[in-house]
Amino acid sequence: MKPTEHDKNRVSDRLSQFDDAELVRLAQLQLPYVTTAYEVLFHRYHKPLVKVCYRYLGSIEEAEETVSDAMFNVFNNIARFEQRASFKTWVYKIAHNLSLTKLRKKQLELVDLDEAKHVPIEEDEHTIEESKHIIDKWLQTLNIEDRSIVVFRVVGGLEFSEIAEIVELKLSAVKMRFKRALDKVEHE
Repeated sequence: MKPTEHDKNRVSDRLSQFDDAELVRLAQLQLPYVTTAYEVLFHRYHKPLVKVCYRYLGSIEEAEETVSDAMFNVFNNIARFEQRASFKTWVYKIAHNLSLTKLRKKQLELVDLDEAKHVPIEEDEHTIEESKHIIDKWLQTLNIEDRSIVVFRVVGGLEFSEIAEIVELKLSAVKMRFKRALDKVEHE
């Protein structure tokens, strides 16, 4: 008897209650034949990663493409994931590296937030425009390394320890760079 769509949804709903480590272990056992645990991880991280990548790339299409590439890398390499870092840190690092590669190829120095209206945010239009202007001004003043730290913290909501792992800096350096970025905004 073939599983119905309803059965598949029930399994996904139950798996969505699992933490990342449990889902990774399950995906490592199941893939490539059963993708349910991977799909839960995909849906858990897709939207947050798009928001982060968008802040680097300035294009919603490029951000979605980058996240798709990152999740494809996860699909292909999850069996080798050793869990020395959290899955969250690992997937953000993959997306970060792919974004930086795209930026280098395009030789972009500034992120233009004109497409921000396409990123779904549940706020009123005036607040969105005001926030967009402030964020745009702030990001334009930062170099790519500091921009990475700010984007991961503000847009991605990552902890400083996770950011330190992703950008391969000491925790104290990440905190200091973030503080300096905030100070830069206050003085402009």
